[in-house]
Amino acid sequence: MILACAPVSGYHKPRVFYNGLIMLKQLLLSLMLLCVAGTAAASVFDVQLDTAPYSREQAREQAVDVLLSRLAGEQGPASWVRDEILNNWSRYSESTPAAGGYRVQFSGAELSPLLHSAGLKVWTGKRPTLLIWQVQDGRVKDMPDTGWREASRQYAIPLLWPLWDLQEHMQVDKSVLSGNSLAEASQRYGAGMWLAVQQQGAGLNWRLYDKNSVQPLTRGQARSATGLLAAVNDYWISHQAAEPVQQPENHAPAEALQAGNDAPGELTIVVTGLKQFSDVVRLEQRLSRLEGITQINVLDSAGDQARFRLVLSSPSASPALTRAGLSALGDRRYRLEQMQ
Repeated sequence: MILACAPVSGYHKPRVFYNGLIMLKQLLLSLMLLCVAGTAAASVFDVQLDTAPYSREQAREQAVDVLLSRLAGEQGPASWVRDEILNNWSRYSESTPAAGGYRVQFSGAELSPLLHSAGLKVWTGKRPTLLIWQVQDGRVKDMPDTGWREASRQYAIPLLWPLWDLQEHMQVDKSVLSGNSLAEASQRYGAGMWLAVQQQGAGLNWRLYDKNSVQPLTRGQARSATGLLAAVNDYWISHQAAEPVQQPENHAPAEALQAGNDAPGELTIVVTGLKQFSDVVRLEQRLSRLEGITQINVLDSAGDQARFRLVLSSPSASPALTRAGLSALGDRRYRLEQMQ
């Protein structure tokens, strides 16, 4: 009886062990996908700084730079939109404390028209999850390091890392990370897009693929994970973002705005020639830089006109409004010359 049972036990044990490995692998994969799903749920308008800067102003500046780089690429932080967001912080954002860091929820409803009025090419859609196949000197990478985690948060791009089990080691040629083998292996993770990354020293040679083609969509070289995802993000913006819509120009209102009465230390002016919403914002920025003005309020607007109330540093202050691109038309009435 013992001899009869021994072969049966020896026959079934490898099968049970193999089935256990399959179940464990499926469990690990499910947990990975669950974590990625949580990351993917974050809005592109949410910015998290892991280490809060020393001052609130620095934190706000960093958060705005991250947001604009994410939505508009490298052109974003150089736009006048940056100053508008910082100068009207409460309108465009809601700051919340985070443990050891700084978190901002920006208002997509307020920011979208502002970004488009600046003529920026913007993509506000959720970023696709990227499966990362990374190899360095024949050694595979199966989990993110600090650089990858920071880059993922900065560009709101969820990242997924392969398990690199025996099947994948045999299936994927690690010396070339070819499109054919990666496409087949990536299907097991349900990935729509993946990156083939070959690290050579401090450099990263990368290729971006999607499930519809074995040929790379784009490729490049980067010195860091942040630089790599910045290039991928720029590629998506250039291909996914809608072209800025040319807005119709404002015309003269049926009834002209009147400057009204001023309190001591105030100067209210009516400006015409404001053809676009962006003209109002940029003129406000110009006026704020003039000597003798401590505060600016846009009271109202109609057609191509807007009424600005300037709070002066002293009742006798006389700001040089021509330096803001304004030409005088009469008593407290000005025309905006062409905005550069």
